[in-house]
Amino acid sequence: MKRFIVTLLLLAVVAGVVFAGGAQETKIGVVLPDASEERWANQDGAFFKEELAALGEGYDFEILFSEGDESKEKQNVEALIAKGAKVIIITSQGSGASAVAAAHAEDVVVIAHDRMAKSSSDVADYYTTFNSWNVGKAMGKHLVDAAKAAGCTPSNRGDLAIFAGRVADWPNATYFFGGAFEELQPNLNLFNIVNQDAASFKGLALYTEATFNDAAKDALQAAMQPIDTDWNPETAGIKAAGLVAQISKTSDKVFVLAPNDDTSAAIRLEFAKMAAPYDEYYTTGQDASNVTLASLMGDTVTGKGTQTMTVFKDVSKLVADSVTIAKNIVDGVDGLTGVTGGPSIDGAATAYSPIDTLLASNKQLTYDTIFATGYKSKDHPDFDAIDFTPYE
Repeated sequence: MKRFIVTLLLLAVVAGVVFAGGAQETKIGVVLPDASEERWANQDGAFFKEELAALGEGYDFEILFSEGDESKEKQNVEALIAKGAKVIIITSQGSGASAVAAAHAEDVVVIAHDRMAKSSSDVADYYTTFNSWNVGKAMGKHLVDAAKAAGCTPSNRGDLAIFAGRVADWPNATYFFGGAFEELQPNLNLFNIVNQDAASFKGLALYTEATFNDAAKDALQAAMQPIDTDWNPETAGIKAAGLVAQISKTSDKVFVLAPNDDTSAAIRLEFAKMAAPYDEYYTTGQDASNVTLASLMGDTVTGKGTQTMTVFKDVSKLVADSVTIAKNIVDGVDGLTGVTGGPSIDGAATAYSPIDTLLASNKQLTYDTIFATGYKSKDHPDFDAIDFTPYE
């Protein structure tokens, strides 16, 4: 039932793009990128409204949207500080440098929500994330597991196509890619890399989250640059079309490292246009978009082709972690009290929210995780072609 309430809360976001917690001075401020984007309005924004309202008296709050504009983002931070905010939760539009500087100039604590906010000399105090390295590992592991299950060996290799997220989205995209390659790098002998610059991937050393350093960052980002999709489906489709046009197939199986669900959908559509498409197509993603969920549940029409896995990141859990830290700050206790801490990122104390791997080979798990919990409604038109009866 909690999930369905979120839909109703969207009306408030659309109507005013500001949530207020009461008539008292603001204690907790939230700044999100753009109310016109599905995630920030209908997911994070609505969950923040719900979680912050549940704190009750003494935790007055306000949620502002930056309209995709970094200057507006800084203005929002300054407005919240002027209203007395003690802590600001921010998902930055860009680097977040100006917002962090403005907050710290007034001794206001900054929680970077899902995206790091920093400059070269200043960084958010806290960072909430889904552990991007482990998200990447789940994607890389899926491709390795699928290759082994499909019978790939050093003498019978499958083709491997590689794409990355936005390099500038630090640390997320780099950690996604690094985590994936922690799984792929020891198993590259199962694959023929079909990207033009295969040597840049074959030359990567084995990096782990524990051993990650500046040298690893430089090496990973150098490999990512030519395959950077900018988290943009159109860009991903263009790069995939270019790759497809020059592929020399060595196998009837292809394994595609795609950075998220939106780019994965665009990439697989280009592969489907091949004059002689691969017989078997395995690909990764994250975010559990509707199109992806339809594909995982067996709808290849609405699903626009086959996606074989996604990493589900329950945004409500990430929001709950950010709100818990903010409440701790207001209460004067250690910020990470009550959340799962982990290795700090850029010096920011970091909380890690849990993730789930959903596979096309396990429709029951997808049903139980997404639909039985009410996170998504079975009645949405995107799922009209799916018979849920076997899983209920």
